[in-house]
Order: sequence, then C-alpha cells, then structure tokens
Amino acid sequence: MNPRNRYVARTIEALRRSTAMAGSRSVLYVALGDSVTAGWLEHGVMDSSIAYPSRFRDRLAGLFPRAMISVLNAGLGGEGVEGALARVERDVLRHEPSLVTICLGLNDARSGREGLNPFRERLTALVDEIKPAADVLLITPNTRGDALQEEGILDEYVRQIRSVARDREVGVADVYAVYHGWVRAGAVPADLLSNRISHPTREGHKIFANGLIEFFQPG
Repeated sequence: MNPRNRYVARTIEALRRSTAMAGSRSVLYVALGDSVTAGWLEHGVMDSSIAYPSRFRDRLAGLFPRAMISVLNAGLGGEGVEGALARVERDVLRHEPSLVTICLGLNDARSGREGLNPFRERLTALVDEIKPAADVLLITPNTRGDALQEEGILDEYVRQIRSVARDREVGVADVYAVYHGWVRAGAVPADLLSNRISHPTREGHKIFANGLIEFFQPG
C-alpha cells in the first residue's frame, strides 16, 4: 500500500463508491489558495483550465475513471492565510467537499519574519476547521523571483507549512522542494516563473498536480 494513501483515505473511499450512475454521489475537491491556485500566469493573464486544480482533477479521473469528480477553485489573487481562514465556511465547508488542498505562503511571506508565528497559528486553525469534515493536503508554494526568496524569508514560511503538516498529521505536497532543487542546481528563480515574480509557468502547474496525485497512487 502507498503510505501516503492514509492522508486521503476518506477521499479514496468516496472515489471508489462514486460510479457516475443514478444515486451515486459526486466527489468534490476544493482548492483553497491564492493567485497561483486561481490560475494567474503572466501579467493580466489568468487561465484556470491549465492551473493545477484542473490538472490534478484530470489526473485523478485517470485513476478513477468511473467516478464523478468535481473541482471548485477557491483561489483568490493576493490571498493569505488570514483571508482564507475568514472565508473557509463560505467558500469551502458549506460545499461539503471530500478533499481540500491549501496552498498559501507566497503572499504571507510579505509580512517578513515577524509574520511567521501568526502565519503558523492561522494555518493550524485553518487545518483544524477543515479536517473533521474533509481530507486535507497542504501544498508548499513555488519559489519567488525577488528579495523574499534571496533573503530566505520564503524558506522560513515553507518550514512552517511542513511543520504544521507534521503536527496536524496531514499530507504535504512539497512543490517548493522541487523548485528549490532547481535553484540550487543553478536555475535563475525568475526564469522559472511566468511573471518572473511569483506565478509558475503553465508547465510549472504540472509540478503541483504531480505532487498531489502521488497521494492517490496505489502501492
């Protein structure tokens, strides 16, 4: 068995029960996050159809071809954990999802190191709000192409995300580790981003989808 399956056991069971036949229930996936989740690319261009929530939904349908799978993209440009926590009931819980992914940190890092403790506290509260009702997966963000990356501030926010995942026993798709590996190998951070600041390229969204689908692969 794939050990990561335990983090999404309720969703896997729901996918197995869903058969696209009368009386069967659709499996809803909600992606909670910022502009990356929403699908913002280069300046002024947004395409949710190529953003990772849609790509991941398609990958999931490939593993469970008989299931009815819906995706609700709850990404908002400029969003941070405080805003996500304020709208979690309206944009997530009332829809009764089976799975919720949370991708935050890129905008929160603008608060600097003094914002680390509030970020951790609010992210923990957000997970605690959702986890009783749905499976939760955290996603670490892609790297940035500015001083927040160069000064190591985003690194520290990513460490908080990983720590919350351990403390709350939820899975984490570590996208940041992939991007950071490329940077350490010599890639210029801005070259990895469609807007050269914070938005991944169209190809970059595949990295997010790849990280999420690993939790659903059979052992």
